[in-house]
Amino acid sequence: MISFRMLRHAAATLLSFALTGVVLGTISPGSSSAEPYLAGYAGAAFTASKDLRTELELDGVPLVNGRAHDLTFDTSPMFGMKVGYVFGADLLGGNTGVELDVYHFEPDVSRQTVRFTGLFAGVPVDMRTELQSADIDVTAVTLNAIYRFRLAADAEHPQGRVQPYVGIGAGAFIARLATTTSPFDVNRDIADTQVRAGVQALAGARWFITQHLALFAEYKFVQTDTFSFRFKQAGTISGVPFTETARDRADITSHLFYGGLGFHW
Repeated sequence: MISFRMLRHAAATLLSFALTGVVLGTISPGSSSAEPYLAGYAGAAFTASKDLRTELELDGVPLVNGRAHDLTFDTSPMFGMKVGYVFGADLLGGNTGVELDVYHFEPDVSRQTVRFTGLFAGVPVDMRTELQSADIDVTAVTLNAIYRFRLAADAEHPQGRVQPYVGIGAGAFIARLATTTSPFDVNRDIADTQVRAGVQALAGARWFITQHLALFAEYKFVQTDTFSFRFKQAGTISGVPFTETARDRADITSHLFYGGLGFHW
């Protein structure tokens, strides 16, 4: 099983590999020229089921402490933009490059029944329970190292009219979780925003429809570190005032499929 640490190490390794292209491009430029580009894209995000570690206290007294198993997330539209630079030096028949990649998706949680194991009011339980719906917004700001191949090269497209590529990257993932309190007489909206590191691996291909415009399709695997959302809200239960303190923890694993249009100089 691929771990977060393994992907993070691979991202650092490939980024170093890509930056080698800077050195090679300055001391021994190859037959192809450097190529900056700007691209926009849209598609769908499929987020894998996760266990949710959840804790809830009322006035500092533990009420819930356990794990909700196999929480499912909604399939979400996603969109993004990236700006990149492919170095001019040939490396093993292709080129390395780097790109700044920013995108957004919303893997919301619908109201659902899950298996909960842990403690409820201090008593061990293994039961089915219903969870509230939650809105989740994720914005990623990442840096990718890429390696592209050049196919179908001609006089008009010296870097290849068709360009398959692979890459790996890392960056900051900004997630906002919004839901409602559960035990109060009148439940209230609560939200928290957390930032965690994440890594990604990608593969795609672009096809130049003109000398400077290219269509592309891409797949991206995303894995974040564990988010820890914290909430604190006052309310009443049967008219008696209480303060609810909650903590929800889970990482995000998503598969992104999308396509777009890029302009290449």
